[in-house]
Amino acid sequence: MPLHPDPEAPTETLLHADDDTPLARLCLRDDGSVAADVRPLPGVAPGDVAGQARRDLAGLRLETAHGGLGAALVAGGLTVLRAATEMRHDLTDLPAPPALPVGWSLAAAGWDSDLAEACAAAYGPDHPEGPWRADDTREIRAMFEAADPVPPLSGASARVVGPDGRSAGHVLCAGPVPWTDDTCGWILNLAVAPYAQHNGLGRALLTHALRGTRAAGLPTLGLQVADRNPAQRMYDDAGFRPVTRVLAVRLPG
Repeated sequence: MPLHPDPEAPTETLLHADDDTPLARLCLRDDGSVAADVRPLPGVAPGDVAGQARRDLAGLRLETAHGGLGAALVAGGLTVLRAATEMRHDLTDLPAPPALPVGWSLAAAGWDSDLAEACAAAYGPDHPEGPWRADDTREIRAMFEAADPVPPLSGASARVVGPDGRSAGHVLCAGPVPWTDDTCGWILNLAVAPYAQHNGLGRALLTHALRGTRAAGLPTLGLQVADRNPAQRMYDDAGFRPVTRVLAVRLPG
């Protein structure tokens, strides 16, 4: 079989060549539909990994921060689904919590129909991160209801609530997360409904996430932001720094 559990890292999988030579490490996510953090083993040519992945991971979404592997996949005719920058904040020099507009407040993290509606509106069909999907709602609900795949980092997560008492956005964090080499918290989602934007609510949620992550004793907070996402400027201003580039492609099959 081309895929084997990695004996050195229980959460990872090894991609093998047809002669059983190990070629790359990866993490299978989302019920096996995503091959994330794919990286060639030392001394393995990226082209060999790309060719084997096309055969043995056919139909999966492949994500990699390895520049050579990304180039080999694109050179083989695959289209980039998403190009993003992975960023980190070292949780020093945190911004002060901004004042919220009159009638607005931050509330405990959770999930409700108003928040689902707000996220769906925030991630429209032309959003750089892609449109909101029913799967996104299911994944977030599973985090709150069954801590699957990871539990929310409650002190760093919050909803923003308007004068009418309805949820208009949120920040959802987890940590420490199993998909990074370093120990860090992670922003899984930050969204504000279009009708509530341009009121500083996104910055308020981001500041809450930063301060809550530090209070939880984690050394850094990470995230990914897609190219052309206007939130990039907010992250830059808050002190996040780029770590690496991540490309995602769909393997045919």
